[in-house]
Amino acid sequence: MDLGASQDILGGHTPCASLVAPVIAGAEILSLSAVEVESISSRADPLSTAIEPFYLNFCNVSVVLTHPGASDTVFVDVWLPTSDWNGRYQAMGGGGLAAGYGGLMLAGPLSEGYLTSSTDGGLTLNNTVDPQSGKWALNEDGTSNDDLQLNLAWRSIHDMVLLSKDLSQQFYGVEPSYSYWHGCSQGGRQGYAAAAQYPEDFDGILAIAPAIYIPELVVADFWPPVVMQNNTVPPFCVLEEYQRAIIAKCDPLDGVTDGLISDHDLLESCPFDPDTLVGHTVSCNSACATLDIGILMEMDVPCEGLKELTITTEHATVVREILQGPRTSNGKPLWYGLAPGAAFFAVANTIEDEDGNWIPSPFIVAKSWLKYFVFKHPDYETTKMSTADYEKAFDISTSQLGELWGNQHLNLTAFKDAGGKLLTWMGLADEYIPPNGMLRFRENLEKQFGGAEAVDEFQRLFFAPGAGHCSGGHGPLPVDPLIALRGWVENGTAPETLPAMTISPENVKVSRNLCRYPKKLIYNEGPVALASSFSCA
Repeated sequence: MDLGASQDILGGHTPCASLVAPVIAGAEILSLSAVEVESISSRADPLSTAIEPFYLNFCNVSVVLTHPGASDTVFVDVWLPTSDWNGRYQAMGGGGLAAGYGGLMLAGPLSEGYLTSSTDGGLTLNNTVDPQSGKWALNEDGTSNDDLQLNLAWRSIHDMVLLSKDLSQQFYGVEPSYSYWHGCSQGGRQGYAAAAQYPEDFDGILAIAPAIYIPELVVADFWPPVVMQNNTVPPFCVLEEYQRAIIAKCDPLDGVTDGLISDHDLLESCPFDPDTLVGHTVSCNSACATLDIGILMEMDVPCEGLKELTITTEHATVVREILQGPRTSNGKPLWYGLAPGAAFFAVANTIEDEDGNWIPSPFIVAKSWLKYFVFKHPDYETTKMSTADYEKAFDISTSQLGELWGNQHLNLTAFKDAGGKLLTWMGLADEYIPPNGMLRFRENLEKQFGGAEAVDEFQRLFFAPGAGHCSGGHGPLPVDPLIALRGWVENGTAPETLPAMTISPENVKVSRNLCRYPKKLIYNEGPVALASSFSCA
């Protein structure tokens, strides 16, 4: 099939306004509204004003459903192109503690000709709360809302798929020729869960930086604040200086000094010693506040003026523990620490309060997980957690929440047998999810299926040096991994590399061809900004 092919609306279809509610097993449709939208202006990235707007024409279907006995109210958005449909379906995932974002986050796939959809999984509590707060995880009596947790774990995805394919049949006269999942972080984990639980829902799954091992991962993301609360809180400029020093130390170890740590083996073996910066002076442009600039993304708002600060032994101790990752009181590792070269601002952010004191600024998802999932207490004081409290939280998360959220639910055997393809890429400088977890998952897949070649038949993994979580960071990002996935699904062309690109702070285009794991980028010769100067080996 021509990957760029599109088609006009087929004859004999149901008009947008006449679409009816499908029958979904295990769910009850409470309402369905369908309105044809013409020439709405949008951007592929709603957070960017630098991208030229385009105009969308589509059938906008809004569905409200519930699961009998669950008392949930789930909102699903389905957008169907009214012309130039490419015959494909692209479902969009969520992030953090949200099942999906809907609305204009569907504009990108719609502009490329996809039928597309998103679900809130009922986690907005009838549009009254932000899912990132975690409030939805508890019932009013303080018990776990197991139904909504199941919705996020995997059930809401399947409902959305069945709904979208039925509406496709009504509107176009056919179901999609190919169905794809596209998600990062929680959305990446949702992709793996969909593959395992409903192996025939998707032909291809693009799962970026998946939040697998979520019971360990989310509590691990609160380790930096606990370390700081029980030691000292470094000014953020000190942490930035440490990030620069880590890159400077470990970047050359991959064979070339290009500002990127490209060897995934250095996740465990980067030989940086935090004590080497003790006594160094740092010019600190203080951050007075943190500004929310989008989905799970923040930036510091600087105060006026510079301060000269000296890095202390206490600062070095905190950084060492953050890099090592959470440990028990006996020194037993619980999970992985911050990846070498990753930014500290995500899970180890600090800000200056009104009195000039530096305080931790925890990742909201980790904080919400502790309050609403682990301790089931909205007023739990995370700012007063001792290391013993933290160890207890880690045990509860892995032993109790692991029953639903553990990786035992991510068996990909049926997905493999159904012919599905799963493509994952992840930044080696991911600031929220240590890439070590993805390596661990991949190694377990190879043990289960009999080696790397067997796994590569249905799952391929690519690491992006210097890239952050989902996007950002300081390294090249994959240009269009969904096209690579489509080629694999539709033409049998399994990707060996993923083209990636970024623009450096010096306004230089930097490119790489990311290598299929376990291969690594090896410098040969030529300008380090060019992909042609590197090969995979």
